[in-house]
Amino acid sequence: MPPLIELKDVVLQTPDYVILDGVSVSFPCGESTVIMGPSGCGKSTLLKVAAGISIPDSGEVLLEGRGMQWLPEKRRREFRRMSGFMFQDGALWANMTIYENLALPLQFHRPELEAVQVREKVLALLENMRLADSANLRPAQMSMGENKIVSFLRAVILEPALLFLDEPTPSIDHVLLEKMMAMIKEMKARGCTILAVTHDARLTSLIANFLVVLKDGRVLEAADVAAVRRS
Repeated sequence: MPPLIELKDVVLQTPDYVILDGVSVSFPCGESTVIMGPSGCGKSTLLKVAAGISIPDSGEVLLEGRGMQWLPEKRRREFRRMSGFMFQDGALWANMTIYENLALPLQFHRPELEAVQVREKVLALLENMRLADSANLRPAQMSMGENKIVSFLRAVILEPALLFLDEPTPSIDHVLLEKMMAMIKEMKARGCTILAVTHDARLTSLIANFLVVLKDGRVLEAADVAAVRRS
C-alpha cells in the first residue's frame, strides 16, 4: 500500500529564505512519526504542508498516492474530516468562546448531530481536562497552556484517523499534560496515524515508530527509530 501521506521534492520559500529545500519523505498509515531538528529548520512548515494547510512552491504532496491538488472536493472534505491539527500557538478563534471553538468542527463536519449531542461531546472533553468551568470564556481569558489544551481537544473532537501535533507539550501544566499524553497514547493504540513536531523526549519515546530529522530545510534522516539511533 502507498504511504498515507508522501512529499516528493517539496520546496517552499519566501523571497529571501528557503524554508523547505527539496524535501522527500513519506508517512506510513497507522504509524507515528516524530519530526525533529533545531529551531527554524522547517519542522512546523513541513507539518503544515503534509496537512494541506501550506501549499508548496514546487513538488508534490500525495494522499494515498494521489496528488492533493488533484483530489475532488468530496475527497478533500473527507480528508479534513478525518484529520485534526493542533497548532503550536493554539490558533483558536479569538471572537468565539471555548465552547464555540470546540463545537465548530462538529457543526461543520457532522451536521446530522443535534445541538444536545454536540453539547454533550464538547462538555465531556472539557470535563475530562477540568476545563468545563471555562466553556464560556474566550481564549484571551485563559492561559497559553489552557489554549493549547483546547487546540488539542479541537483536533481530536472528530476522533480523527490522522492527527497532526505541533509542539504540543510546552506551557502545559503537569496534570493537564498527563491527561493529554494518555489521550495521545490511546489514539495511537487505536491505530491513529500521528505526525508530531516535538522536542519532548518523553512524547517521542511514547509514540514514535519513525523519526524524520531536519536541518536547514532538508531531511538528514528518515527511518524507524532504531535506524536513526544507529545513524
